[in-house]
Amino acid sequence: MLHWKTRSRLTGWVLGTVMGLFLLYQWLPMLVLGLLSFAGPTGGTTFPMNGVSLHWYRELWDASIMNDFKPPLLRSFMLALACSLTTVVLSVTAAQAVRGQFRGHNLFFYLLLLGIMAPGILVGFGFALMMRMLGIDPSWDTTAYITHVSWTLPFGFLTMLAVFNRFDPRLEEAALTLGASRLTTFRRITLPIVLPGVIGAGLFGFSLSYDEYPRSLFTTGADLTLPLAVMAQLDRQLTPELYAIGTTTTVFSFLAIGVFTFAFWALRRRVQPR
Repeated sequence: MLHWKTRSRLTGWVLGTVMGLFLLYQWLPMLVLGLLSFAGPTGGTTFPMNGVSLHWYRELWDASIMNDFKPPLLRSFMLALACSLTTVVLSVTAAQAVRGQFRGHNLFFYLLLLGIMAPGILVGFGFALMMRMLGIDPSWDTTAYITHVSWTLPFGFLTMLAVFNRFDPRLEEAALTLGASRLTTFRRITLPIVLPGVIGAGLFGFSLSYDEYPRSLFTTGADLTLPLAVMAQLDRQLTPELYAIGTTTTVFSFLAIGVFTFAFWALRRRVQPR
């Protein structure tokens, strides 16, 4: 029979090893893509690398019409930003509404979660059919935007619901009792407390929309977003240029997370009492 300290140490090593293997499984593909994106002009898409250079990043910048990823990248960024802002507003208001326990709030809750449970390819196809019947042409800034919001909103809503479940309503009641309006109470009391959840909902909205493929397939129209452009390039030819665009967008995602984190830190520092 092992001593409890030995069992505890052994359990810690086993769990640490499992977690290390999981992180390796999660990050190793991205590290491999990042490494192969620096292959030389004659380099392929597998090891061993033929030289080290920035050739494929230059190809990415000096792209021809057929493989120019800059317009799809800009569209994906604008679409993700719009979805992020919409997700924040709708998820906060929906979570606030559910807090009020209105009639039919359980039905409202489950209807909102349908966006997670429904298969993305079917949602996109069904929405495209409906828009066709209504005579509306698919476009990345209209039909794709709506289907993306239907996908990102449930995640933001669940995030805000978890935050509001830990929220003490007596703080709002105290502010209202002291004469503050509901708008002032929300702006000065509620919002600073739930701000981490608001930023989390915005990150969900941005990241889920940025690389969404199934819902974009039938609703984007002729102007492709980045995931669709990458898949189209995969059908034509697989080159390290795709690794370069993957590495660039990954770095861009980290920068976006850094901006959100800095904004959260700055806002929290601003509202903290000195």
